[in-house]
Amino acid sequence: MVTARRARRGVGRLGCLFQLAVIAAIAYVGSMVADDVMAYYRFRDAMKQETRFAETRTDAEMLRRLRAFTDSVRLPLAAQDVKIVRDENRIRIWAEYDQELRLPFNYTRVFHLKPSAERPL
Repeated sequence: MVTARRARRGVGRLGCLFQLAVIAAIAYVGSMVADDVMAYYRFRDAMKQETRFAETRTDAEMLRRLRAFTDSVRLPLAAQDVKIVRDENRIRIWAEYDQELRLPFNYTRVFHLKPSAERPL
């Protein structure tokens, strides 16, 4: 008795392993970058919160709080140079700093970041 064999595509387990390797590499690089990216967004949110309470806080108090925040999330020292400008009906808070992202194979990339927040008083 002769049994008919079904024709199979040439795709084997290596195709699946390659896809898993690519996904693992993306997850690894993403985990290296995620802390620095989240620190930037958290710093910007802290600035926005300070603008919300600007009517009850002095500029010196806001500077102290933001500088302490940059230290707690391990931002570069240049991020502590926070500027606050109050006009007649508006407050603006901003900072500028360079963040170095380290990637695998000793590859580094420097980004110039400018978090800011603005709100009417």
